Amino acid sequence: MFYRTFNKDYISTRLTIYLPIGHNLKIENFSQKELDNFYKRIGENVKKYRKEKNITQMQLALAIDHNSVGHIAKAELYKYNKHFSIEQLYKISKVLEVKIANLVGEEEEESL
Repeated sequence: MFYRTFNKDYISTRLTIYLPIGHNLKIENFSQKELDNFYKRIGENVKKYRKEKNITQMQLALAIDHNSVGHIAKAELYKYNKHFSIEQLYKISKVLEVKIANLVGEEEEESL
């Protein structure tokens, strides 16, 4: 099978994608602002669900086996570029009994 190669160079990253001829792949450039907003949204969602369950940051940190309540506080506010890892989000979703998609996603508006 024949493949078409796409190379995209960034500062120190090289992205090479091998696709069968005839297939197209949209390559996105993610801005830092977009990623910052993503992490802020996750932090806001964790905080919202944590407060709904009346769980303190300390209780959440202990429940996910994390030794720093400061990390939880900073990640909820996305302060000093602190954010939750995928493992932490998995544990938080189990503790708060919500889907990871609810922690990561935007609030969906109800359709009429």
